[in-house]
Amino acid sequence: MNFVKYEVTLTVLINILKLKNAPGEKLTFNFSKQVENIEVGGQLLKFVGPVEVTGEIVSRGNHFEVKGETRAKILAVCNNCLEPFELTLAGSLEEVYTRDEDFDVDSEMIGFTGDTLNIEPEVIKSLILELPMRLVCSPECRGLCQQCGANLNITQCNCQHDNIDPRLAVLKQLQQ
Repeated sequence: MNFVKYEVTLTVLINILKLKNAPGEKLTFNFSKQVENIEVGGQLLKFVGPVEVTGEIVSRGNHFEVKGETRAKILAVCNNCLEPFELTLAGSLEEVYTRDEDFDVDSEMIGFTGDTLNIEPEVIKSLILELPMRLVCSPECRGLCQQCGANLNITQCNCQHDNIDPRLAVLKQLQQ
């Protein structure tokens, strides 16, 4: 299992004082904020431009539903050719926040205190969940030559590539 390690440097506090005693009321939000680099699964992801977040908060008495969209562009390194490339990530937020005094460890709600919601960890999490399993610059990326290390997207090497599965090598002898 590959554990995700990242440090959040984005601080996003949304004041919900207007919604505190108004069940059913909504508050919309829209912001752009620059984020520092994060490390995910051993790969450093550099944000190119700000993270953009839009959405709304709906009061449900002691609970607050947050729904929204996140968008960011990152600079990553291709797993095949090791070249840097830009990748656009678009995620969604769907979280329920509850006051700490109503917080239940077994629920999927997020506890908070005071009159502000800090949605920063959920914004970053929504973007990380959109990362592909394997970061590649394009589906047609040919990667590096296993013998000489040449980037096969840029140049053709002169290495002989007999990539035959050893279990099927007997079949090649039959063809001769």
